Amino acid sequence: MNPSTISTNVHIDFNKKNNAKKAPTRRGPRRYTRKPKQEQFEEPVYKGEIPVRIGSLLGLEQVGQCIFIEYKDDIIIVDAGMEFSAEETLGADYIIPDISYLKKNQHKIRGILLSHGHLDHVGALRHVLPALDFPMIYTTPLTLGIVKKTFDDPKQLGRIKAKLIDPDKDIVKLGCFTIEYVHVNHNIPETMAMAIHTPKGLIFNSSDFKIDHTPAIDKPADLSKIARIGTEGVKLYIGDSLGANKPGFAISEKRVGESIEAIIKATKSRMVIATFASNVGRIIQIIQAAVKNNKVVFLSGRSMINNVEICQQLGYINFPKGTVRKLINANEIETLPDERVVLLSTGAQGEEFSALARIARGEHQHFELRPGDTVVMSASTIPGNESQFAKMINDLVIKKINLITNDAMDVHASGHGGAEDHKIMLGLVKPEYFLPYYMPAAERYSHRALGLDMGIPDENIIMPEKNGSVIEMYDDRVELSKYQMKLDVVMIDGLGMGHLSGEYVIKARKIMSQDGVLALIFKVDTKTKELVGNIQIESRGFVYSSEVQKIHTDIVEFAKKKFYHHLKNTGDVKMILKTMKDELGEFIEKNIGRVPMIMPMFVYINRDAVKDESKLDAISAEDAIVGMTLEEQGDDTGAEEMSQPTDKKQKDEE
Repeated sequence: MNPSTISTNVHIDFNKKNNAKKAPTRRGPRRYTRKPKQEQFEEPVYKGEIPVRIGSLLGLEQVGQCIFIEYKDDIIIVDAGMEFSAEETLGADYIIPDISYLKKNQHKIRGILLSHGHLDHVGALRHVLPALDFPMIYTTPLTLGIVKKTFDDPKQLGRIKAKLIDPDKDIVKLGCFTIEYVHVNHNIPETMAMAIHTPKGLIFNSSDFKIDHTPAIDKPADLSKIARIGTEGVKLYIGDSLGANKPGFAISEKRVGESIEAIIKATKSRMVIATFASNVGRIIQIIQAAVKNNKVVFLSGRSMINNVEICQQLGYINFPKGTVRKLINANEIETLPDERVVLLSTGAQGEEFSALARIARGEHQHFELRPGDTVVMSASTIPGNESQFAKMINDLVIKKINLITNDAMDVHASGHGGAEDHKIMLGLVKPEYFLPYYMPAAERYSHRALGLDMGIPDENIIMPEKNGSVIEMYDDRVELSKYQMKLDVVMIDGLGMGHLSGEYVIKARKIMSQDGVLALIFKVDTKTKELVGNIQIESRGFVYSSEVQKIHTDIVEFAKKKFYHHLKNTGDVKMILKTMKDELGEFIEKNIGRVPMIMPMFVYINRDAVKDESKLDAISAEDAIVGMTLEEQGDDTGAEEMSQPTDKKQKDEE
């Protein structure tokens, strides 16, 4: 039998399977027969029963999702999102899930199910798909288009295998799992919740959602289908927790569209509207309103351009030729009257190199703000981005522009429901067990409170602490496993990939960001292993200009003393410097209270090969201590220029 089939217009009655008896009252301690923890789960676990396991790789500590569901020899993956870089990654671009367990069990993978096209749900696929040898993905046309745009390598792009899903018709069979899709509302079209039928009961995964009876460019969610699934018996509900701490309902996208159109119509100055490039629904609303009011939309940002092209290809938006253009030079904007210019930009979170942040700093190549321009922020701040967002706002307002945010008008609506939306979903699904998901602990615990309010027993609400947690589904219970996967933080940094634990690059960045770097160069005689000339010293971000000469002198004298002390016992220069590195650290910490990254280096010099011995020491004693730090003293002259002074006058000038 083919392990992957799609059935159309099929109704399956799962009543008997999914309405299992409630768990009996526990009368005594449960007995586990676990072997030592390994990367493979051990079987049997409880009374000889093999559970369905749900493993969290992304979504318990941040916005987004990547989970896998496993039973015996079958694994399905739901979403593969990315997370924007956190402070501890010190400059890395973004973070992706650690799929080490999936790689070890690659032969079990039956497919990847995608809920929608936002990067926190699909952004890691450009790395995950090649690592898992391109398993089949099940998705919709828009989501597939967005995924393909994230691939830069044409060879990898050609290896993507996908089957398109119509949530109104299709049911997918993958190994022992049967997946029924449900259309829900979000701020991107083609968002799907999933009813996943397993040998141990039904899992309902909400995806990102809100209850929107008047969506702008979408149809309302299929609430009747969700209600039908709820009556069949949902064993475990994995629910989007974002917005659970906000009272009331989420604002309808229709209302936001009306506000944006009113602003576009009334504005007589040039406009910059910033939103998420992935907020496709909002982008379509802005373009439609601008074209309707005889304005020209300029697109800034690669992802913005890509997503508009995808929507145009799929028929989500149509516009007359010339009304929507890429921002490729300033001349086109200057030829139009101010009241006809709308710049649609990425960077609503204030990301340092985003289009709007560069515009705010006056560093954009093709657009410069003028007093009186209007900037509309059609986005909310993601938790953790507050400081860079505030900095960008400050950079904008000092340019004397008109700033419109959601505090003044309804120019943004979250794609996630408020507390009342979540209550409606819980009421329709009627889960026996509940796993708040997609968010850090604070929002998940707010979601938990709503579940308690809706009558779900506290012991039936699963609250894992962090990613790597495993949920186990048995015939008569669902519980948090004692098994915890050991996950690492996997960082994408330019074209490189690294792990936070044990990754020296990040450790080095952390040290340098806090205490700077200190380099010492020892010139060593090839035969005698004695020092030739002075020890050269250079530091960055370590000492202030007022103290540099004394501190560098003390360090050089200490280093020379220690070098000759160890030379008596060994002629191994590498071993000497390795030992000295720790001693230097202790000396510097004791005398200065800071410990920079210390880089002792050496170079062998053959005295016999040098006729003019005066050239062995090209830098005077004073220059060796001070001259390499002129950048720290405010001098623009680099160390390389200082290394070969021609005469005393030149040295004095430098």
